[in-house]
Parts: sequence; structure tokens; C-alpha cells
Amino acid sequence: MEQPFLFEPRFLTNFVGKAILTDPKVAIMELVANAWDAGATRVEIIWPSRDAEQYFSIQDNGVGMTERELTQRWRTLAYDRVAHQGEFAEFPEGVNLPPRRAFGTNGVGRFAGFCFGESYYVDTMKNQQRIIYKVSHGSISTPFTLEKVSEEPTKEHGTIIFVTESSNIRLLAEEAKTEIGMRFLTDPSFSVFVNGEKVDLHHIPERHVMQKAIDIEGVGTIELTVIDTLESDRTTKQHGIAWHVNGRLVGDCSWKGAGFNELIDGRRIEAKRYIFIVKADCLSGAVRQDWTGFDESNDAFSKAYDRLFREVKEFILKVTKEKRKETLTDVKKTYWNELSQMAPLKQKKWEFFVSSVQEECPSITEKDLTKLSGVLANLELAESKYKLINQLHSLDPTQLDELHNILYDWSIDIAKEVLDELKVRIKLLDELKTRVIDENTDEVHELQPLFHQGLWIFGPEYETIEFTSNEGMTNVIRKLFGIDQKGSRNRPDFAIIPDGSVGLYYYPTYDDHAAELGVARLVIVELKKPGVRIGDEEKNQCWKYVTELYRKGLIQQEITRVTCFVLGAEVDPIQGRVRNEMEGKVIIQPLDYNIVIERAKSRLLKLYDRVKGAPFLQEVNREAESNGQPFPIQLTMSP
Repeated sequence: MEQPFLFEPRFLTNFVGKAILTDPKVAIMELVANAWDAGATRVEIIWPSRDAEQYFSIQDNGVGMTERELTQRWRTLAYDRVAHQGEFAEFPEGVNLPPRRAFGTNGVGRFAGFCFGESYYVDTMKNQQRIIYKVSHGSISTPFTLEKVSEEPTKEHGTIIFVTESSNIRLLAEEAKTEIGMRFLTDPSFSVFVNGEKVDLHHIPERHVMQKAIDIEGVGTIELTVIDTLESDRTTKQHGIAWHVNGRLVGDCSWKGAGFNELIDGRRIEAKRYIFIVKADCLSGAVRQDWTGFDESNDAFSKAYDRLFREVKEFILKVTKEKRKETLTDVKKTYWNELSQMAPLKQKKWEFFVSSVQEECPSITEKDLTKLSGVLANLELAESKYKLINQLHSLDPTQLDELHNILYDWSIDIAKEVLDELKVRIKLLDELKTRVIDENTDEVHELQPLFHQGLWIFGPEYETIEFTSNEGMTNVIRKLFGIDQKGSRNRPDFAIIPDGSVGLYYYPTYDDHAAELGVARLVIVELKKPGVRIGDEEKNQCWKYVTELYRKGLIQQEITRVTCFVLGAEVDPIQGRVRNEMEGKVIIQPLDYNIVIERAKSRLLKLYDRVKGAPFLQEVNREAESNGQPFPIQLTMSP
């Protein structure tokens, strides 16, 4: 059996908010906003008198509602206006005005009539039909009731909300005019009358209004009116900049567009408190044809905008001066430890910097300013000082967004670790490209150290293993092929042979007690001089190294795997295949330098070609040029 919902008498108060039902300032704003959303151009309000000679009513000439629309909107709790009616007002037929952004979002303003009576009536006209419904407080089974009163044909359109009982309202009609005037003078096509008198600037007390004429050379005079509502509203709607040209609103009244949002954050109290009305008939030639805005390329508008921007900024800075001081004091307390490490002069420099940010970016939130101030304090203490600021300044907005994404996905420590490793490998590859084709390159002092660092080039199995040189093995090969005195004295880790050099890199294996058993892996890198073609004889040389090391007991057939790389500028096509010995435990791989370079590129996921313009590579090239060394030359694959 279905059980109906039950409603406490306070349900409606909790649902729509107490202010709408009890505060006439809030209630009348909601009802006028509803008329605005209905595309009205004229609103007439009868304000109740204390002697009960007249009852409250508000009438607009908006689009009105059909019976189906009225009952749906009033009966739907948490009504979604945007979903059902869109973001903009619907104008009556024949009204030709620019799009008007609506106030309403959730439909709670329809209950504001309860502020003026225990029940109220909705008299609405649309599509040649006039209907009247009575809206009353409900019972335990319903929060409110709708009762149809009458229906008749009509040619009119619009809506009237009225009560038929005296209202216990303490707000005077003049005070109502003030509240309406402070919020609904932004659009000249929207007029509100209270007891037959049109609401205008004269109904706003002087303390709430500031007016100023601004002469712009070559353009004319614009009149700026600033309205201070004193109490900030719930939203920024009907707040911001409203341009009036020839008695008509250009675009919307808002902080958005033309850069004014840079002055003030819409979440700030000031954004919901101040209205700037700009009467600029001299800009009639700059208005777009559809009146949705100005042609920003127009010279007259550009001059007027620049001047107005300065005026508005000066005003915002003036009214927020004390608040900025309080914020700066709070920020200084937050970073007192960092500031205490600075000399007094540096503290003043930091404070000046933060104050300048507050003035140049008035829209910055206190939270973001606190974070930025911490960054500035740390930069002052860092060795690099403010060089990071210069680097950020050189980035365009898209690059700044990309930097944000990188820092969001990566920590600085991890990113630096990865990038440092890439930097080392890319620089190594860049230097290899230069050295391997230079006939003056010294294999011992220049090439062998590079390959020692670049064993990763030969395959993934060399990525994570620490290979070290072994002087004993090196001495065996020296004695086997003779000793180059110059090379042996300077680089004892390498064996010098008549047509090149040999580097040996190994890592040991251990038993269960961590005692070294012997060599687990041995890598032999033999570099041939330019002009030496790698063939069967050169591969045989490597095999001689390995067999001699076996005979000397430096490696063991049972536990040691050996890989020999014989590298040169050219490989005999017939002898280019890999040679296997000792049932695959010894591999001899001939490679030309071009293939080595291409392998290195592949191991770097082709990053070299994509980042070859990186600053650290350009710096390497500049150093090479200053030392008289050749620039890296692009190599091609061998046939």
C-alpha cells in the first residue's frame, strides 16, 4: 500500500528560504526578476499602505503563461528553469530586443507572493487565454495548494500577482524604490513603476551613488554612474558593467567580457555589490548590429574602454584598500618563518612585490595570493632567485596550461629524475653522432667513455645492471695483442690494439652467502678506427679475447655469458651476421656506427629527433663550436 508524503508547516520555509517568505526586500527583488525573465519591458507595482487602503500587486507586460505552464512550474518542486526554458528570457511577440539572460534557475521566486499575504493570486495571459489561480499555504499532505479561480479569453499578455488582504509589511514604498533602483536600472528598456512613479536614479540615496563625466579626446563624453547596493546580493546578476547607448543596453550587465573580469572575481563580495552604468551615446557607431556588444576593433570604443577600465580599476582598488591591507597582514603571518630568514631589504622587496600583485590583479583570491606569496618567498630564498619568473613570462597561455598539466601529473622530484636521465642519454647520443664520423676522434679517451655510459644502447638487459671495468681482464688482452704505452698509461681500463681499442665491462655473480663466485655477464666493446672494415678476422679477434680469458680463469664457461660488440664505420655485408660460440653463451655482434646511432634513437623512443632543439643540446653545440669541434652531423642508415 502506497504511503503519501507528509509535510510539516515549516517545509516551505526550509525549501525556498525564510528570506523570500518574510523579507519584503528579497521578495520584491524575486518578483521583479521573474518579470525580467518573462521578457517584460514594463513592471507596475502597487505597494501596500499601512492603513490598508491598497493591497500589494505586481503586474508585467511579459510573455505570460498558459495554464499548462503555470501549473507545471508551480507544482514542480526544485523546478529547473534552464532545462525547461533555457538561459534567456522569452519575449512577447513583437518585442525586438537583444537576448536577455534570465535570473531564475530553480523557480523558488514564484513563492515570493507569500511574503505579502497568507495566499496570493496569479493572473496570467498568453495565447489569447486569461487564467487566474489562487496559491495558498497547504496542509500536512501538501506544502501549498493551487486553486483555479477563473478563465476567459483575452488579447493581452503578461502576469499579475496580487493579494486580497492587508499585508503586515514595514518596508515603505520609498524604500522599495531604492532597492529596485539599485538593481534594475541597468537596462533602459526595462522600467519599473511603484505606485505610478517610475523608479530612477533619484530614488537611490546619494551615499549609494557616484556619478562622473569622463571626456575622451577624439571620442566625446561618457557618463559613469556607480551604484553601491551596500549589501551584497546572492549572485552577480545585474552587477558589473552596463553600457547604455541612445537609451538602450548593449550586451549584458556583467563583469564578463572585454577584460573587466580581470578586475574582480565574481565570487568576491565587491562583484555582487557594485554596478557601473556607462552612458556612452558617442559610441553609437561602434555597436554591433544585433546590440550584443561592441566592435572591439573600433578605435572610439578602444579609447573609451581603456579609459573606463582605468576608472573602474581605480575605484575597485580604492574600496578594497583596507581589505588588501588585512590580507597582506595575514599572508605575512603565514610566511613569517620564510620572511625571518631574509634581510630587511629583501623583506621589503617581497612585500612590495605582493602588494603590486594585489593592485595589478584585483581579481586574485586571497587563497591564490597566499600561494603566490609563498612562491615568491621561496624564490627569494632560492639560489636561482627570480629566474623562474622570467621563464614563465616567456610562455604563452597554452604553454602555461601545459606546464600546469605536467606539474599536476608529475611531482618535481620524479619529473627531474626522468628528465635528467633523458638529458644524459640524449647528450650522450648527440656527442656520439659527432665522434664516430670524425677521423681525429681518439677511441680511448673519447669514444670508449661514451660507450661505457651508453651500454643501454645495445639492449634492455643493460638498463638496470651496473657494469664495471676489470683491470685484470684488460691486462690479459693488452699482453695478448701488445701495449700502446700512451693509451695504457692514461686509460688502464681499456686495452689498446693496433686498429682500435677494447673496453671490458662486467658484473659478478654471488653465492647464498654473498661471496663472489665469478663473472655473470661480460660485455666487450671493441671500437675500430675509420678505414677498418669489420669482417671475419675482426670477429675472430673478439673470440680470441674470450678464449684467453677462459684460459686465464677470469671467466667460467658454466656461469659466464659474454656479448662482444665489434663497432666500426663499415661492416662487410657478408660478415654482418651474429656469431655464436659455446652453445650461445658467447655472442659476437658486428655493427656499424650508423646502426648503433639508430638503435640508440629507437631506445629513446625517437625522442632525440623531437627534442634536438632543446636548450641543453644547443648549449652543447655552442661549446663544440667554440672549441673548434664539428657540429653533430645527421647520419643515415647503412645499406
